[in-house]
Amino acid sequence: MDLSSSSRVVKKYQVFLSFRGEDTRRTIVSHLHKALLDRGIDTFKDDKRLEIGDFISDELREAIQNSKIAVVVISENYASSTWCLNELQMIMELHKRQQLTVVPIFYNVTPSDVRHQRRTFSLERYKCAEVADKLLKWREALTEISGISGKVSNTCDNEAMMVGDIARRISRQLFSVEPIDLGDMVGMEAHMERLSPLLKLESTGEVQTIGIWGMGGVGKSTIAKFLYKEYSQQFAPHRCFIENVRSSVGHNGLLQLQEKLLSAIVGEEHGKLWSVDQGCSLIKSRLGNRKVFLVLDDIDNLDQLCALAKEISWFGPGSRVIITTRDKGLFHFRGVKNIYHVDVLAKDDAIKVFKQFAFEGGQAPPEYAQLVVHASSIAQGLPSALQVFGMHLRHMTSIKEWEKALGRLEKVPHQRIMEILRSSYMGLDRRQKATFLRVACIFNGESVERVKALLDDGELEIKGLAEKSLIDISADGYINMHGLVEQAGKEFVREASDSTPQKQKHLWEAEQIIPLLQNDTKFASMESLSLHMCEMPQVLYIVGSVFNKSNLRFLKVFRHLNHTESKLHFFPGTEGLPRDVHLLHWDGYPLKTLPPYGHLLNIVEINLRHSNLERLWSGNLRLGALRRLDVTCSRYLTTSPDLSHATKLEELLMEGCTGLQQLPGSITSLYCLQKLNLSHCDGLKNLEINIRERILPLQCGIRERRQIEIHLPRETNIASSLTDIQYDGRLRSLANLSIDGRIRMKLENLTGSADHISYISVQQIPDEVTQLRFYDFKSLNIKRVRSEYPEPFSCTSFSNFPCLLELKLINLNILSVPEDICQLQSLEKLDLSGNGFTVLPSRMGNLSKLRHVRLCNCRKLKALPELARLQTLKLSGCSDLRSLLKLSILFHKWVKYDLLELGLDNCKRFKSLSYQVRQLTSLIHLDLSRHDFKVIPDSIREIRSLETLCLNHCKKLKSVEGLPESLKYLYAHGCDSLNHVFLPSNHSIEHLDLSHCFSMNQDERLFTRIVSDGYSQTVTSRVACLPGTQVPSYFDNQSTETSTRISLPPNRNNPKLVGVAVCILMFSNTPVHPQFPAFTYSWICEADIVIRIDLKPTDYNSREFRGERSLTSYHMFIIYVPTDSSIINIEELEGLRVECRLQYPKGFVFRRGEIIGCGVRIIYGGE
Repeated sequence: MDLSSSSRVVKKYQVFLSFRGEDTRRTIVSHLHKALLDRGIDTFKDDKRLEIGDFISDELREAIQNSKIAVVVISENYASSTWCLNELQMIMELHKRQQLTVVPIFYNVTPSDVRHQRRTFSLERYKCAEVADKLLKWREALTEISGISGKVSNTCDNEAMMVGDIARRISRQLFSVEPIDLGDMVGMEAHMERLSPLLKLESTGEVQTIGIWGMGGVGKSTIAKFLYKEYSQQFAPHRCFIENVRSSVGHNGLLQLQEKLLSAIVGEEHGKLWSVDQGCSLIKSRLGNRKVFLVLDDIDNLDQLCALAKEISWFGPGSRVIITTRDKGLFHFRGVKNIYHVDVLAKDDAIKVFKQFAFEGGQAPPEYAQLVVHASSIAQGLPSALQVFGMHLRHMTSIKEWEKALGRLEKVPHQRIMEILRSSYMGLDRRQKATFLRVACIFNGESVERVKALLDDGELEIKGLAEKSLIDISADGYINMHGLVEQAGKEFVREASDSTPQKQKHLWEAEQIIPLLQNDTKFASMESLSLHMCEMPQVLYIVGSVFNKSNLRFLKVFRHLNHTESKLHFFPGTEGLPRDVHLLHWDGYPLKTLPPYGHLLNIVEINLRHSNLERLWSGNLRLGALRRLDVTCSRYLTTSPDLSHATKLEELLMEGCTGLQQLPGSITSLYCLQKLNLSHCDGLKNLEINIRERILPLQCGIRERRQIEIHLPRETNIASSLTDIQYDGRLRSLANLSIDGRIRMKLENLTGSADHISYISVQQIPDEVTQLRFYDFKSLNIKRVRSEYPEPFSCTSFSNFPCLLELKLINLNILSVPEDICQLQSLEKLDLSGNGFTVLPSRMGNLSKLRHVRLCNCRKLKALPELARLQTLKLSGCSDLRSLLKLSILFHKWVKYDLLELGLDNCKRFKSLSYQVRQLTSLIHLDLSRHDFKVIPDSIREIRSLETLCLNHCKKLKSVEGLPESLKYLYAHGCDSLNHVFLPSNHSIEHLDLSHCFSMNQDERLFTRIVSDGYSQTVTSRVACLPGTQVPSYFDNQSTETSTRISLPPNRNNPKLVGVAVCILMFSNTPVHPQFPAFTYSWICEADIVIRIDLKPTDYNSREFRGERSLTSYHMFIIYVPTDSSIINIEELEGLRVECRLQYPKGFVFRRGEIIGCGVRIIYGGE
């Protein structure tokens, strides 16, 4: 029979056992055969085989061909049977054609002997026999099977366990090939690997309960079914899967579930149960001595759990109970500790699942690629949504139909998804439902603490929503609601009002809100209004009474921050706000003051960024609930209101209020203040802040130690007496203090406990900072912004800071570092940049946890102690430093350095630089900028781990070669003499900066090297910048505009077509900084035919880049993208248009550069 003829035959057997009968029939083969049968796996085992001759019967041939998996037990005498060798040859031929999966078991033999045909596997015995012509194929079969991952019995201590592992592996493989009644779920293998350890199958004496928890439609039931099929056979016949428990409601429903459980496990029909209590007693008495495997799928209330599995004592030793639910709180009641959270699918897996349901064979036509991504993004990784959307779109035959359907799905949830999520919503109590709808309509993405305050606590409701999988709370405390859940919540709001906008409790769509505001509609039921002004077609004037008539609690009128004007205004004389508003958020608020009546008594948050306010209100309002006041960039605001009664105020944000001249004295009574931002308030004339702690700080609602963050103006034109900050009393609850600005500080009375203090000033630093007695400090940051103040900072001891993890003393002109710094045994990071000491304490090498040291601009530093454990060492500007390592120990091979990052910028006086660098074999980042060498140290090529090399402003450097193959980033900006750069053919360079290297000639060999090996699968793109006045001829498709189009060759499937190289010619007559590091270039694919490259210059005069790399004159950027990049896929394109732009950041007033040309070259393999 032709071996290929049965590739589509329905499988008669699932597993075929191949073995040498005399060796293994009565041992491992019999045990394995039973284990497979116990798992319900149809297994072919020839008990009548005589293994005489070399002829394989038709029965055996068909059994092999019609099986899915062949288990080959290779024993000591396996190769002595030509029968076995012929069988193996046939099995491996089918395996090559991917028609058969092979699982080898090397039983009392080694794979090496099989691979090399040694000992009993030698085939020399057959050379003179009639079967000599088959020797080559037998050798190939033995060699191939020895390379397949399998089981080696000699490495297993317990044969029974080995057989069990093999049976489980085969069961899993069969299940993944053709799962029965469960469909195909991407990522199931990963779920099984994470869940298997929770089952603790090796523990036979304990009852284990595993909880599977996640939102509706995320795949919990499917995972439970896979677990059941994988492991329940070991518990047969005492196993039961109760599906969709949620649907069984009421007394009768619980009775039916109990009857089903008893019948399935006990194995006999039971009479009708009369009560749930009777059922509980029977379950406990009949199952208490049985080892059971029980799955309770989709439980949603305690009654169901108590009726079926209230206590672990209901089941016998070794039992396993698996519970799936959307409500994590149920596990707390049951005491379930092993909880597995099922999250949505990652992007790539989601696309795979969607394509399985949307397209025959799971393959999408190329023209549907973007639509597939769009559909997957709407589903946001929810498996049930991916399935529903896929089936919904499967029978649509045109792109236009798909686009129309996806447009609907973006606005209105699919009915099936609504059904899944509605059941979760209906399970909430009244307060939870109200909170759920508020989150869906206005608070999704906000911080938990902020939402709790706005909802008059709401802590229990938010926790409940999280436990019921309707929201997720991120590690940093923000609420995340899945997009489809949010969509369903908004649909519930519409349904409750019969889709009548003026009856809705929540409004969020501009097209509905605008007509209602125009008509002065009465909003009797409305609780929240969220209006995105960017969705408004034009400016709208309204009558303020429209708000006066409402019960509105949350008013949010917002826009993108780069839009400065409000599109919503009041008609003159009609101003008004809601009576009981808790949140007032109005970007660009148009009025000069808030309406003059008591509408703010219950307000929790005022957010009026970029407003036209000149003052907030008059008089002394009792704002006892106010926690946050944000008037950032309200430039006309001249005075701050009286805040003496805002006793709960935690944040006062006035950054950029340039007209602000004074703050009220009431700021001293803000006992709960945690953040004060007065940055860029350049009009402030004087300021005194006295921060005190109340005797009972918990009345602020702060249960943890208090954190204070203060930002003050830094402008030099402000009088030196601008600010006094005085701390009065024992601040026992102070956790973090951060002060940024031009201030004077009084610290005489400061005691207590804190974690962190940060003190940044442009002037002299008070010595009192280091005299504080905060013994549990973890971080101390004292910095003088400018180093020209000659007065040294007094630093005599660190004994008051024994627990420091991080220490920064910057630009303080410290002349001597105290010896007791060596006692800071917890210290991990140290920054002493900008100081005047000449040496460091010699015993600093004993700081076992110290990993990161920064000593930049310590110009008098002459030597370093032994610091072998460091990972980062930055010494930029240490112009008097002669040696990095102690020369006396350089020749000791036992010294091992862990340094990963080394900065030696402008350290020109180093001796034996090349030899010292050679010792640092683990370096990843090396900065040798501003050195005087003419060629780079030859030891650099020996650092095989090096990824980044900086050679900027090496004025005498003429040639760069001998680079390690590992190097990815080479920066050589401003090397005036550099005329030659050699990149080896196997280089890994992704970023090459040769800007302002005007001695460089346009070398076509360099261009070729830049893009060579670009088709490597580990590289997505390469970028280079170098001087040039015209696009090189190497780029054969050129344009003097900012874009060009090329037609791709008709044979675009040619495997030699490996990528596209783009050259962008840029001119600037004033310095710009192009932001050269990774991930700053934006690639946008529109309709698969346009690639847009955005260069993003930054103002050269900004403080961040002053003195760094910048561009003037003519330069060119060479950017390469391989065809297999995720950015583009050339094989699907007939033509390619490249557009190049300069994308300036917000606030960049002077457009300093322009693109004056571009070029494109198609790159073929072998160039």
